Amino acid sequence: MLDIALGPAIASGYAASSTDGGHPFDFFTADWMLNEDKSINWDLVHNFATRSLAEQVYVGKSLTEQFYGRQPRYSYWNGCSQGGRQGYTIAQRYPGLLDGVLAVAPALKLPNVIMSGIWPIIAMQEAGTLALEECDMLDGAKDGVIGDPEACTFDPLSLVGQKMECSGHEIEVTGAMADAVRKVHQGPTTPFGINVFPGVPYGTPLNVFLNVTIDSNGVRTLNDPGVLDVFPRTILLKDSNFNVSKLTTSEYFTLWVQANEEYGWILDTDNSDLAPFRDAGAKLLSWHGINDPIIPYQNTVKYRQRVEREMGGAKAVDDFFRLFLAPGVEHCGLGAGTVPKDPLESLLGWVERGEPPETLTSETRNQEGELVTRDLCRYPRTPKYLAIGDINKASSWSCEGVDGEEEVIGCHYGYSSLNKS
Repeated sequence: MLDIALGPAIASGYAASSTDGGHPFDFFTADWMLNEDKSINWDLVHNFATRSLAEQVYVGKSLTEQFYGRQPRYSYWNGCSQGGRQGYTIAQRYPGLLDGVLAVAPALKLPNVIMSGIWPIIAMQEAGTLALEECDMLDGAKDGVIGDPEACTFDPLSLVGQKMECSGHEIEVTGAMADAVRKVHQGPTTPFGINVFPGVPYGTPLNVFLNVTIDSNGVRTLNDPGVLDVFPRTILLKDSNFNVSKLTTSEYFTLWVQANEEYGWILDTDNSDLAPFRDAGAKLLSWHGINDPIIPYQNTVKYRQRVEREMGGAKAVDDFFRLFLAPGVEHCGLGAGTVPKDPLESLLGWVERGEPPETLTSETRNQEGELVTRDLCRYPRTPKYLAIGDINKASSWSCEGVDGEEEVIGCHYGYSSLNKS
């Protein structure tokens, strides 16, 4: 999996490298973090969290210089999900290492990201198509995409009593069912009403983590839990008999606190002081799918807002850190929404030519196979249909700012990669 992106990078004329973070990839085990006695090997955790990233860059630059006889002129990071977290780690911990960082759907506050994936089974213990129907037109066009989920006021409780198909059977929505869905969208919330992490945005498919079955005896099962079971069982509790499906609300939030206390300091990647990165002249370009069911886009937005408060406001932060949200896009480019065509080239233009991107050119194919183009708006602007023209064309859309201003958008970029020699 590590080498998928290297081919296109090399084909574009760039020297490229990747790292496994010091461990083999296995979604269903965390044994690589353990010593023989099952205690945590903190050296390996450090390698995974931070050290491997700097070493990758140092080695990559050295090999590039040895091969070409000169140092790379520019160096960039490009990663999604865990790779997005790594990009933010470089910006925060190694600010002078690279000229630019492209970080997509970053797993900021990684312990919380993992623990939030368990929340649906907690929400189901008492027991997004319709939300899309209700909120699709908020951006002015009925296109199967919610452009601004924050403006969606859909209430799952309004579905109580309605008939719908579920696993091939017609069912009637009960209050318990609707309340469970409401809790999943709300996100992990303590019995005291404190929301500790964003939930799944409206319009997002719920089948990724709301993959819970309840038998006739009320026993809950989270199908194919993967890391959601491994993390609490192997890393937090070190109990081979632990079953995530049997967690109570109280036990869940106890584990939440434990995960943050024991691993937040090394895995969170949420330092909002990016002054060293800014002062090094580097640029951070980030985009996140609004319909991401694995890492809520609100997590990235909240980080950006914290940076703004720390570093002089939105305008000052835009000089070195820009965020773009992709309506309808799920994790790392999946889903019905348009996906950035070449954000790395946009980053290159910003770093090397001083051209900060106002939009990111994006595209996809709809169900009829037609090309759909959009220009993703720079946060906090949101897309708005102009009410004229083909909704499948970027020229028919504008970016609407929070101050009510609008600008017609339409910029296009190419493609690039890591070390430029």
